[in-house]
Amino acid sequence: MKYLVSLDGSEQSHKAFELAENLYKPGDRMHIVTITKPKQPLEKGEELLERYEQLCVQKGIKNERIVLRSQDVGIGLEQAISDYSIDILILGTRGMNTLKKIFINSVSNYAMNHAACDVIIAK
Repeated sequence: MKYLVSLDGSEQSHKAFELAENLYKPGDRMHIVTITKPKQPLEKGEELLERYEQLCVQKGIKNERIVLRSQDVGIGLEQAISDYSIDILILGTRGMNTLKKIFINSVSNYAMNHAACDVIIAK
């Protein structure tokens, strides 16, 4: 099984990583991804993924780091799912209330409706 775990440094994305850890079995592969806007430096994303890669190594999890540039996180995740033949996308939610969800299209909502694989959202 190939997992794609979307990380942004938030508590919710860390919960997504923990969920992926619990699902991981020998023979699986965890792709850890962060997406930066086109004009943002890649170093911040690299530093974030280095920390998670160290956690993977400590726990014996086969992993691959992916830093992507995209104006839209949802579209970036779609591209990564396609490029890496991902089976399951795991991401966190921002914890928006119902009213905000009506007016703001969240990444998790976009992923549920557009991802070409199964999606797990950690709360």
